[in-house]
Order: sequence, then structure tokens, then C-alpha cells
Amino acid sequence: MTTLVTTKSGRAAGRSKSSRPPGRPTTHSGLYAREKLIEAATELFAKQGVAATTFAMIAERAALTPAMLHYYFKDRDQLLDAVVEERLAPLIVGVWGPVKAGAAPAEIVQGVVERMLTGIEKMPWVPSTWMREVLNEGGLLRGRVLRHLPFEKIGILSQSVAKAQSAGTANMDLDPGLIVFSLIGLVMMHAATIKLWAEIFGRKAPDRAALSRHITGLLIDGLHPGGVLKPGKTPRSGTRARLAPDGRVKRRAGSRRK
Repeated sequence: MTTLVTTKSGRAAGRSKSSRPPGRPTTHSGLYAREKLIEAATELFAKQGVAATTFAMIAERAALTPAMLHYYFKDRDQLLDAVVEERLAPLIVGVWGPVKAGAAPAEIVQGVVERMLTGIEKMPWVPSTWMREVLNEGGLLRGRVLRHLPFEKIGILSQSVAKAQSAGTANMDLDPGLIVFSLIGLVMMHAATIKLWAEIFGRKAPDRAALSRHITGLLIDGLHPGGVLKPGKTPRSGTRARLAPDGRVKRRAGSRRK
């Protein structure tokens, strides 16, 4: 900001006056820089892990100075808190928030899988970081993430499966308490490794919709009471059972394999 000062001769002289202390970023540039630093950190965490990522690496990837990084985050703990609070926590809320008591298991599964994949599509660094820093023993984000898990919502899925088992419409071999681990594990593992497997098998990596159908199909067919093929038994020809989102068993006509 320039202030005009009148001299003794009556002429106006310009004097530069700063409205902020030296070295302090403006609000707009500051928010941009902070976002760039968090973005750079999450990308590096997914690629090489939290422990192997230094402040200097993050600053270099963000094309900013280490001093700027230290201005916003005084240490690694503060940076990790920001990553969880501002990136992972909102994703968790978005995935589990819509879950309602009374819904059928298949309906809950379909919704959670779809919302997880949608979030991962926007933040592709999540699966690798989740596998490395949350699921892995000693992961540096585990404790922070666990504090944000909505156990009441997660319990709704377990209760829904248990209720369906009591009604004879869900596979009795399933452990209702483990179903959420299977769901999250399938989504994160597939999303983290899909490009690798596509490269190994020389095929195009499936898009989000195809991946959603695949994972949902695995889970929902596994929920069906006849969905698990017992050793030594063969499936009946002519029909294929599937648990519909409303909890009812649907049988679809199919051709006998030749």
C-alpha cells in the first residue's frame, strides 16, 4: 500500500507502507502454499512412506522453501495431524455418514464401496498410504485415523449382517464383526494394486465403475447363504443366487457349462 505524504514544498511524495510483517505470506498466497505443501506431503507418503519423507523433500516437491513449510507446520506431528484432519477424516465421514440403521447388508455394502472408490478417485494417494501407514503394524497414521472411525456406523453394518443371518438370508459362515475389515481391505487392496496387476497381465486397468461392480459382487455374493461353494460340492446348474440390496434372495437363470 502506498501512502502519499505532503512535503514542505507542497509536493506529494510516495512512501511504501506494508500492511503485513516482513516474511509473512498474504492470506491468498498463504492458503495456496499450505494446500500445495499438504498435497506434496500426501503424494510422497504414498510413494515412499511417512518415515522416509523429509521436510526438504516436501518443500522441493511443492516448489516452495523449507522455511515456508516450517512456517505452517512446526514439526512432522503437526503436518500428520493436518493430513488426517483435512484429508482422511472428511473422506471417512463422506463414506460412512450416509449409512442408516435398518438398511439391508447389500445396500450398505454397495453404498460404502461406491463412496470409497469415489473418494479414492479424487485422492489417488489414499490406498497406498492406508495400506502402509494405517493397516501396517507401526503405521504412523494409525492412531490418528482410528480416532476418526465412526464405530457406531460401522456397527450398523455388522448388526445388519447378524440380523440377516438370523433370518436365514445371509451366509452363516460370515463373522459380522469382520465384514467391515473385508470390505475396506478389498477396496484398498484393489485400488492400491490394480495398475500393477493390469501391467503384469497385460490388460487395461478397470475404471472405477468396473472396480465397484467387481468388489461389490464379491461381497454381496459372499453374503448370500449359498454364496460359498463348499469343498467337494458343485453349484447347481441353471440358476445363480444373488443377494439383492433389499436383502431378498434373487435367482437368475444361467446356462449349463459345457
